Amino acid sequence: MESALNGMRRELVTSVARDMYGGEEPRRQLIEPPFQLESHRYQTLQAADWIAGLVGRLGSIWKEPEARPENVVFRRYFERRLTRYQVRSRVRD
Repeated sequence: MESALNGMRRELVTSVARDMYGGEEPRRQLIEPPFQLESHRYQTLQAADWIAGLVGRLGSIWKEPEARPENVVFRRYFERRLTRYQVRSRVRD
């Protein structure tokens, strides 16, 4: 039953995407179809998942460095880049 539902959902999401981007009046302002989506199907969502995970790991290091020492590697490689482009984040306060 579950695989049938997954198949129906997959067909529905594909159909919505076709309608959204094709046809006489495509919805060009939308990035992805308005559904709860799987990141393996949409690169923009996958990028957002990765960024959220990165920010979460950095936030963990900023707040409690001793709690998760394995996250130090994210600080080493990504902290400078992330803080260079942040606008109003107060995650470290």
